[in-house]
Amino acid sequence: MMFFIGLPSFAKAPPESESHWSEEAWDNFKSPFTTKGKYILMGGAGLTASLLFFEDQIIDPVQHETVEDKPLGATSKFGDLGGQGVPNAIYAAGMLTYGLLAKNSESLRDASGMLQATTYSFFTTTLLKTTVREPRPYNSHIKTSFPSGHTAAAFAFASYVGCRHSLGWGVAAYSLATFVGFSRMNDDAHYLHDVVAGAAIGGSYGLGVCLAENRRKDVSSWYVSPTAGGVLVGFASDY
Repeated sequence: MMFFIGLPSFAKAPPESESHWSEEAWDNFKSPFTTKGKYILMGGAGLTASLLFFEDQIIDPVQHETVEDKPLGATSKFGDLGGQGVPNAIYAAGMLTYGLLAKNSESLRDASGMLQATTYSFFTTTLLKTTVREPRPYNSHIKTSFPSGHTAAAFAFASYVGCRHSLGWGVAAYSLATFVGFSRMNDDAHYLHDVVAGAAIGGSYGLGVCLAENRRKDVSSWYVSPTAGGVLVGFASDY
């Protein structure tokens, strides 16, 4: 996994939107396929498939070693909390409150964007869990392992923050998301490929929703986009 870093460019004055809220919601829902969020989704899908192909050589040994060593120890409980959407909710509530009090449309946009990215990630992971029905590592009778919902929520938060705010906030958010993903393996709740798939879903929605909103408002912003294949640096002038 690697990072694509788009650099800031000057924003144009946002035009008045004439689209209905349902059209915008649909545009955001399909954003992992219509924006550069697709690179996260495709890269994550490819990596997940590769890991499954080498399940005996990579997934099983990594899972056994991680569970046996438990490198995060008791701190993994913070990863569990972080993956339950707590940072997402705090961010959305904070932006909503400030947006209403200060009459700041950008903050209201951020509250809505985070809520949608999180909700769509939750919907997608839940649908896959009920369809795939992969047994949990710690209990084969519980078939909700693939993909990791905690990781999806954490990466939805990280990629949206990375797209909308400064590089420092993006790095901090991605660090938290990575911690959440690893904590799920540390606690024997998910396999490596579950975590990678969850990161791809959440990451593609966080970035996708942000870029879809940018496209409608005709603005540009820098963003951090984890993909596979190397480190690319460029402008976020297209979506």
